[in-house]
Amino acid sequence: MTLRNGFPAVSDAADQFDIRAALRATTAQDANGNIKTGVSITAKSLTGLVTAGNGMNSDIAAFDAVTNRYGPVWLSNDGTISVKHAAAPSANSRIDLICIKQNETASPASDPTDGPEAIIVTGTPAVDPVTPATPEGALALARVTIPSTATSMTSTGVIYEQMYPFTASAGADLLFRSETEKDAWTPWEGQKCRLLDGNEYQAKSGVWVSLTPVTGRVKMPYSDRYITLVRVGRIVTACAYITLTSNFNQVGNVSVNETIPEGFRPSGDSRAVMRGTDNSGATSFYLYGTADGKMVLNGTGYTSRFVGISGCWITE
Repeated sequence: MTLRNGFPAVSDAADQFDIRAALRATTAQDANGNIKTGVSITAKSLTGLVTAGNGMNSDIAAFDAVTNRYGPVWLSNDGTISVKHAAAPSANSRIDLICIKQNETASPASDPTDGPEAIIVTGTPAVDPVTPATPEGALALARVTIPSTATSMTSTGVIYEQMYPFTASAGADLLFRSETEKDAWTPWEGQKCRLLDGNEYQAKSGVWVSLTPVTGRVKMPYSDRYITLVRVGRIVTACAYITLTSNFNQVGNVSVNETIPEGFRPSGDSRAVMRGTDNSGATSFYLYGTADGKMVLNGTGYTSRFVGISGCWITE
């Protein structure tokens, strides 16, 4: 390891790898220092960059992207470009992979040419085709399923799937397409992200914790109504205003049949506590829940009483 030449600097000594190393400071990284390759977030990239063109062509809309070739390489496409697929297979179907890449002949790369390129990796026809591998140093933008009946990219059965990841500046919140893509990223402590569906997360002890409210419910014992549960991160709140359908008088902790659903149960070193009271004070009870979801009831309740219930605890 060494301290690299600065960029920019009056010495003008920085080579391409010094510059790429310097650009790492501007690009989001995971806990292991891997840069977040992908496409910059724009209105167009959110809706889909790769679409069907004329004949057997696919069109790639304008974008800015970061690829990784021994460090971040920034690529920009300032207008729509077309790439041509091979003719449809004679039988079954295949998956073509549409990629962008910065070719380099200089060591340690060994490409036959220099310069940016949009390429199609043609898949192998099969009854159940698989996606071909992404070439080294390339960024996959989309995969396209092409059936044997296709005569153009707008033919019935041609399916486009956008698959490019999204890049981000260092320290910025990340954007992932799916839970699978999110879980493949190794976050640093406190890093935040969101999915295309709007759900937000923050890394805590190496695990993505949801910051988006999640709603559940648990049935109130001695009632036909439910207590509403809301989880934000690891905090669960409980609330309800319900009527009781049966009397009870539990002077000690008595087990009940109702259970707290998974995802809302208290952590192993705590327990859920919910208290219910009415305006007169005649009805007053506690519901306690454990990490396995089981609950016990302690207190008094009367039929037809309107009861306010509240609670708060930490979940796993």
